[in-house]
Amino acid sequence: MKMTVDQYWNRWEDLMNREEASFDKWEGLEDLLFIAQKEGDLYKEFCCRFGIISTVNYLGEYEELFDHFEWCSGFFFDNEENLEDWVEDLLWMYKWMAEHLVKMPGIERELLDAFFRDFQETYDRYGYSLRPYYQHQHKRALKTGEAGDAHDHYTKWMAAEHDSLSDCEACEYQTQLEYFYFTGEKEKASPIEKLLLSKEVSCGEIPHLTYSKLLLPYYEDGRVEEARRYQSEGYFFIYDKPHYLVEASEHIRFLALTEPQKGIKVLERHIEYADSGKDPYGMFYFYMSCIVLHRKLIEAGHRPGFAVDVMSEVAEEIAADFDERNGNDFFEGEMERFYAL
Repeated sequence: MKMTVDQYWNRWEDLMNREEASFDKWEGLEDLLFIAQKEGDLYKEFCCRFGIISTVNYLGEYEELFDHFEWCSGFFFDNEENLEDWVEDLLWMYKWMAEHLVKMPGIERELLDAFFRDFQETYDRYGYSLRPYYQHQHKRALKTGEAGDAHDHYTKWMAAEHDSLSDCEACEYQTQLEYFYFTGEKEKASPIEKLLLSKEVSCGEIPHLTYSKLLLPYYEDGRVEEARRYQSEGYFFIYDKPHYLVEASEHIRFLALTEPQKGIKVLERHIEYADSGKDPYGMFYFYMSCIVLHRKLIEAGHRPGFAVDVMSEVAEEIAADFDERNGNDFFEGEMERFYAL
């Protein structure tokens, strides 16, 4: 039976009011999108695509973001005089795109540069602070191993004003924490660790993402018992989220160095998503951590129960693709770092 206009929008609002992203929510929005396209109603299509973007982003279906974002931004700029209420929603999604485009080695550097120019120009055009732009340029530099650029953008990020499109306090602290671990400035990381672990500042993803970042630094500093506690507490937050590949890989590496048999369960929970190839960046770190785990299991006299030949080949291919795109040898160096563990 054909939906009435009221039934359509009631269904859309019901789906959008569900705070948790789920495949059921995604499927419901896809059904509404199909109806909108069949009717040729572009505004309905716009609303459904927006809902799909926000849903798939939290499900780890990152490749689904790109076409929907391109369509929505095109429709928005063609009709912006009628879509003023959607400005902040659109600009917020630039941040999701910036986060995930960098993680796809098939996205050429020229396209990345063009996207970031558009990011900056759009925020300027609507009078918003460039704080999110500098933050994501900083995060891009961290993911591509450009330490100098990371420092420059960090400085500009810290100097820029906060506004409604800035990340929450907890997320900003998390990014700073990861930067100080990247640079080896553990004395700067320490007060941020304490703040995040105290849950004095928190959000829907923090401290979920904090725990895994502490494990190897604590291990290196001989704080193994503390790290064990954070590994146990932290994995609880992500065990049912298979797309948290980078975080899972950090748990696997720590367990490989301390209790390798426990690392197998982490591998098993995330391997299907890793094998799907939906997140090449996470896939690289996950496979390399599994390779470390495999070796440590053998050294401890255990049978790993899984093979790593294909993982090794794929990780090498991903590393080569990233380094070619980024114009450096950062991922080659990352492989050497893993093999040295």
